Amino acid sequence: MNLIELVREAGVVGAGGAGFPTHVKLAARVDTVLANGAECEPLLYSDQFVMESHAGEIVDGLRHVMRQTGATRGLICVKEKYHDAVARFEKLIAAEKGMELFLLGNFYPSGDEQVLVYETTGRIVPEAGIPLNVGVVVQNVATLANIARAAKGEAVTDKIITVGGEIKNPGVHRVPLGASLAGIIAGCGGPLVDDFALLLNGPMMGRLADPEKEVVTKTTAGFFILPKANPHVARLSRPLAADIRLSRGACEQCRYCTDLCPRSLNGHALEPHAIMRVINEQREPEASTVLNAFLCCECGVCDLFACPIALSPRRFFRDFKRSLSGRGIRFTPENKELKADIYREVRRVPKDKLTRRLALSKYEIKPAYHGTRWDMPAVNLPLSMHLGAPALPLVEAGDKVKRGQKIASIPEGKLGAAVHASIDGTVTKVNGYIRIEK
Repeated sequence: MNLIELVREAGVVGAGGAGFPTHVKLAARVDTVLANGAECEPLLYSDQFVMESHAGEIVDGLRHVMRQTGATRGLICVKEKYHDAVARFEKLIAAEKGMELFLLGNFYPSGDEQVLVYETTGRIVPEAGIPLNVGVVVQNVATLANIARAAKGEAVTDKIITVGGEIKNPGVHRVPLGASLAGIIAGCGGPLVDDFALLLNGPMMGRLADPEKEVVTKTTAGFFILPKANPHVARLSRPLAADIRLSRGACEQCRYCTDLCPRSLNGHALEPHAIMRVINEQREPEASTVLNAFLCCECGVCDLFACPIALSPRRFFRDFKRSLSGRGIRFTPENKELKADIYREVRRVPKDKLTRRLALSKYEIKPAYHGTRWDMPAVNLPLSMHLGAPALPLVEAGDKVKRGQKIASIPEGKLGAAVHASIDGTVTKVNGYIRIEK
């Protein structure tokens, strides 16, 4: 099999974002491949440890992707402050043709694909476009490590995640896919507070979740135990109706949300303050204001950093997108030249300041890395851990399976990703997920 087939068979998806099936990206022809090691979300350290512990596999994966896509340039994008990772990469790529390091500042959202493309190449991804439109493929560093393993015939069965916050033993752990978050909490000694909320993934683009119902998937970066009284938990818990009432009574049209918006700074026609004006004045919006909601990447800069009173244009954009998509309405890009804002560089959001604004600085402590794979008694593997159609089960209750065995496949002619057993055991249930017990 060629690389695309091996990656498809291994079930590799984007490990740092929405889970786009990687084999589809590899079919493109580009001139540049970016290895995304920015990990810009506060509190997360998973990719940092992947880079420090699996740098060789990342370089192997980058080499495979460059060869497959025809790229002549491969940039490993890592924050300058990650000294150990930088030192490892410098040694590994010294003799690699076309590979180089690109050192990033400590700002948010440096790991956003479109921000990263502009930082490294000076190219602006078109509105509603993707990096492929400007000859670039972006792969998360953990995805590249998975590609290197897929080239050797190894399927995706594990995930390195950060576990932090108010928990007895915070750390970065390698756990099997499908592992219960409640089980991981117990394995880390349990929470330090009785009344807590669980923040899944980072505080900027993550969400509150029920540990009894959630499991580790291919896109899980980590989770954090926070006191329910934490201001950030209160913000994330606020219903949309309350946001609307607050906006109508408090928004002062300062424009900070637009001035600091990463998409706006990249030249896109996204103006968060305009959507706030529509909500505040309770009037029919201009068509462009509504459709421009699709340009929002929901990074959270507008509500969690820019707004002095924590109003949320992002939530309004999200609601608009959901409503418009349900009616089959999409954004139609114009063929126009885009120019980055002249103040772009001075309006980057410093990550340290962002963490303080979120009232989470006490949890921004580099935890210990535990590279030994966790042994879990059971896993629940969702059939949808990726963008696209859910995988189709290849097993049924009572079947014996081995770790790495394919247990669900991509539907014919659909976008999707295969699912593999993450532990040895017996299939006990198939219902939107596949449960395996040792």
